[in-house]
Amino acid sequence: MAHHDDAATPCATPGGWLTSAAVVRLQRLCTRLRFVLAVPAVGVVVLLTDQGPMWPGVTLALLGEAIQMWAAAHLHKDAEVAMSGPYAWVRNPMYIGRFFLGLGLTLLTWRWFLVGPYAIGFWFYAQARVLGEEARLLTKFGSEYQAYRRAVRRWLPLPPRKRFSDARWSWECVLRNHELRVAAGVLVGLALLRWRLLLGGPLRPGL
Repeated sequence: MAHHDDAATPCATPGGWLTSAAVVRLQRLCTRLRFVLAVPAVGVVVLLTDQGPMWPGVTLALLGEAIQMWAAAHLHKDAEVAMSGPYAWVRNPMYIGRFFLGLGLTLLTWRWFLVGPYAIGFWFYAQARVLGEEARLLTKFGSEYQAYRRAVRRWLPLPPRKRFSDARWSWECVLRNHELRVAAGVLVGLALLRWRLLLGGPLRPGL
């Protein structure tokens, strides 16, 4: 990946147990199986979305997807350090977008026993993955990534203090990073879920 990912420091931050071999193996396994794992996760959302308003979850999900698309439009994987668009504000906008997308979908269920574990689990997953990416990017891009890392925070978006790049939104990058397919899937999924609720009502009332 050609960009990404706290407080900016001149060298990779030791991750402790988050960078241990066991955690790295688990994180990589989850990454490889993300589409397989998404199937039961979507099934849980469909099964348990039967109470409470949909608009808070839908709003968060669409916000997350919008952030992901913005990031994808500025991401040239393995070619250069992405420093324009949302990457001028924060080093990991793609993960932030994914977090809000997943949080919105989970919030559709209004089951806090799902929302809480999701938020905690995603943080550990994203932090472990980003720590590994930082080390790789420092090795690949050296002083260029190091200077960017000093100026832009890992997770807290802040107004840019300097301009790193003049690059603009690229639909070619959006297509290459498969973000249009993701956006279409999110929109179709939300529409079908709403349609199912309007026509059939809850699948599991009173759960």
